[in-house]
Amino acid sequence: MSHSPLRSLPPGNAVAYVGSRTTTARNARGKGIEVFTSDADGHWTHRQRVETYENPSYLVADEAGRFLYSVHGDGSSVSSYRIAATGLLLPWGNQSTQGTNPVHLAISPSGRWLVVVNYASGTIAALPLLDNGRLGVVAGVVALSNLPGPHRTQQRGAHPHQVVFDPTGRWLAVPDKGCDAVHTLTLDDATGALALHATLQCAPMSGPRHLVFDADGRFAWCVLELSSQILTMAFDASQGHFMPLTRHSTLPAEYVHENTGSGIALAPDGHAVHVSNRGHGSVVRFAVDPLNGTISMPSWRFTSGLVPRFIAIDPHHDRLLVANEDADSIVCIPPGDGLPVELASTGSPVCIAFSFFHQGPP
Repeated sequence: MSHSPLRSLPPGNAVAYVGSRTTTARNARGKGIEVFTSDADGHWTHRQRVETYENPSYLVADEAGRFLYSVHGDGSSVSSYRIAATGLLLPWGNQSTQGTNPVHLAISPSGRWLVVVNYASGTIAALPLLDNGRLGVVAGVVALSNLPGPHRTQQRGAHPHQVVFDPTGRWLAVPDKGCDAVHTLTLDDATGALALHATLQCAPMSGPRHLVFDADGRFAWCVLELSSQILTMAFDASQGHFMPLTRHSTLPAEYVHENTGSGIALAPDGHAVHVSNRGHGSVVRFAVDPLNGTISMPSWRFTSGLVPRFIAIDPHHDRLLVANEDADSIVCIPPGDGLPVELASTGSPVCIAFSFFHQGPP
């Protein structure tokens, strides 16, 4: 493992951290975590490469912008990195997740815990975040039901794909691709103990992958990976229960080729939700009625790649960002009818996390 030396950066810019696939088993071309700055005009400049453990495939930064954490897909660990005053990264340690193939992670609202989902082993783990930003050993683990689903290769047991806290911070939502379910969990903030609270069973062979809540936590939208659909759900934050409302295809009616749903992002004003399609090579936009959560008026934008694995709203500019895993590119899709614009060429990108940096010593 190695990392490039810190060097002076201009003040006031945002920093984008790009996670990647790095292994030959994944036919990957990534080399680690790539660090870019984004200037006031939205242009990206490469600043650093951190060659860390294999497949730093999903990233999250703490709210204060002091530390970054990454899972290592297909492995069994998570790493921490200190964010220097320049925004660049210093490797800060590695810890076991006590499971296999960690694919997603979230920081608890208190900032005391890092919660990680282990896709292959069907478990969720909570690791303490120490005062110095390093990770302690796993304090709590919960195993999901390991009953296989109907898909012979993709649903051999529980496969949790994401963990996200609802806006109240009381509940954790976990889409489970392997068991066609969306689970609600609780986290004991004093001990790190995790517990399964409730489960919404979804349509067979639908494969819930990622979800997003609205700002009030009354509704959530979930990508159904295997059926290429989006599920609209109501959420009762007083009870921690999801209720299914509607399902819509994420594909045009005339498209009949292979596809899987992947990323999801909600517009900052809550009036649109976006889903990426791997195979169709597009992002579909649905209009959202904030009063009842219903979606309508789908429209598609192509992404300059067939495998847009990850999408996010740029927190500093009004545009959608897409990580094209197969095309080795990060592109932005501007509002309106503008064509995708490439921001960066980088190997096998699969996640983007953001922070700011301030001028000063590292």
